[in-house]
Amino acid sequence: MTGLVIFDYDWSLINDNSDTYVFQQLQPELYTHLRQLSSSGVQWTQAVDQTLAKLTCTKEQLIDALARIPIQDGMLEAVQFAHTKGCEIVIVSDANTVFIQSMLEHHNLTSIIKQVYTNPAVFEGNVLHVSPFHASNLPPHGCPRCPPNMCKGSIVQQIKASKTYSKIIYIGDGGGDFCPCATQLSSNDVVFAREQYELLRRLQANSGDVSATVEPWSTGLDILAGFQRHIVE
Repeated sequence: MTGLVIFDYDWSLINDNSDTYVFQQLQPELYTHLRQLSSSGVQWTQAVDQTLAKLTCTKEQLIDALARIPIQDGMLEAVQFAHTKGCEIVIVSDANTVFIQSMLEHHNLTSIIKQVYTNPAVFEGNVLHVSPFHASNLPPHGCPRCPPNMCKGSIVQQIKASKTYSKIIYIGDGGGDFCPCATQLSSNDVVFAREQYELLRRLQANSGDVSATVEPWSTGLDILAGFQRHIVE
């Protein structure tokens, strides 16, 4: 059977938050605007969409900035290692399609990471519009652990329903990663939870609800070494 590797994107596959990075790189004052919107109660994906509308750069400048987002040493090597061992590799992220595809294309990863579950985004001229993964016109997904636009647990459940995997390895950092790790992984699976981030804190506080092996990580080299331990052909 095939192994499945699931990457979160922000602060996991990449070493930054793509939603904030793009504004900090292109128009720093819009980063402040984004934070103000979020603090006022605007849902995060909507706040990102509204702030993107204020960017004055071109489509090409935006994509170029996204392609250059930092990645930790060892992380891309970890992706390549999992691929050479025959694993399926997917991304489940609260970023958006354009942000993620820009990076994947820049690093020639589109043939390795073929499936990305994230908020859809499209350009209208030079303006990028982001919509929620769980459309706002649908009934709520009903998961109390997750934000209204995305339940990562239900996404992983759907992935599992399509195929039987020998092992699932999940790499994450944030609170949004807790749901799939707590509800969808078995004792045969592994969670790499980033040190000093919310996912690891929640996993430690709710250890009785988590069946998978939990391994803290800090660097891409930690992930590479972890893959070398846990992934067999």
